[in-house]
Amino acid sequence: MNRNRVPARLALLAGAAVFAFGAYAQAEEVVLRAQTALPRNHDLSKSFLSGFVARLNAEGKGVVRIHYVGGPEVTPARKAAPALKRGVFDMLHTPAAYHVGIIPHGLAMMATNQTPAQVRANGGFAMLEPKWRKGLNAKILAWAESGAQFHLYTVNEPKLKADGSIDLTGVKMRTTGAYRPLLNALGATPVAISAGETFTGLQRGVVEGFGWPTVGLNDMGLAKAVKYRIDPPFYHLANLVLVNLDKWSKLPRPAQAILTKVGAAYETASIKTMLDAADADAAAVRKSGVKVFALEGAAAKKYLATAYDAMWARLATKLPKEEIAALRAKFYRE
Repeated sequence: MNRNRVPARLALLAGAAVFAFGAYAQAEEVVLRAQTALPRNHDLSKSFLSGFVARLNAEGKGVVRIHYVGGPEVTPARKAAPALKRGVFDMLHTPAAYHVGIIPHGLAMMATNQTPAQVRANGGFAMLEPKWRKGLNAKILAWAESGAQFHLYTVNEPKLKADGSIDLTGVKMRTTGAYRPLLNALGATPVAISAGETFTGLQRGVVEGFGWPTVGLNDMGLAKAVKYRIDPPFYHLANLVLVNLDKWSKLPRPAQAILTKVGAAYETASIKTMLDAADADAAAVRKSGVKVFALEGAAAKKYLATAYDAMWARLATKLPKEEIAALRAKFYRE
């Protein structure tokens, strides 16, 4: 045997192995099918698509990739979370408010005055993760867009009570779980219609106002349908990136690692994204002629206290007193 030919043969074998591994790795790229609960053109969906999906697809090339299948035109927003649970798709970007009927703990994520980073650090986030695993067979990959808050918008000028607080008695307001507690506390008549039906609902008088995040109003064309925005803003948005737990458990560790890394970066970066988007949206709203109905001083404090107390009171009807106390200690600092 010619010993000089051995290294060459080994080199060829090694090269073939590397090529085969590379081809295998490429063939084994994991593709996750993702949906947004809100329309693609909504600021919140755009934040997810640019801040998470685009970055994940760049960093995860060859390992993991996200295929965006669409928004509520694929699966209606209210049915999206149960569809994720069944594995209809693999990933969902959705407001926690859209499934509080299944997991009421999402209300605590909205009625908070702490950042996601603070809640993770103090142990509050760890209290929530098992709830999503059990209730929706899902892993929370990110709690995003928390820089956005909520406003109430009305067609007619809001009325005030003798003490200066807002009175929406009898006013038909489009609502979701995000602001239903406040609307109930203010005497409004909640009306459940989808986000996409809000504009038509206002035109037809089905609703006379609505609650909405501090972003996305202009993109949805709603600024043209109302005349007043009530200040100050309240609550914080809790948009979640959820992954079907069965799918997650089958992912290779490198894919899980990339998803976790990008999710953490997106969670933090999306705060500023929302603050910038809110400034742009506010400017567009003012340009559309919407007037700011601003509460100040004691009236503003009472309005905010009413909002937060109403949310925690609603949560108290769904969870044991001891659990409420534990959650409030982590999510809301007096």
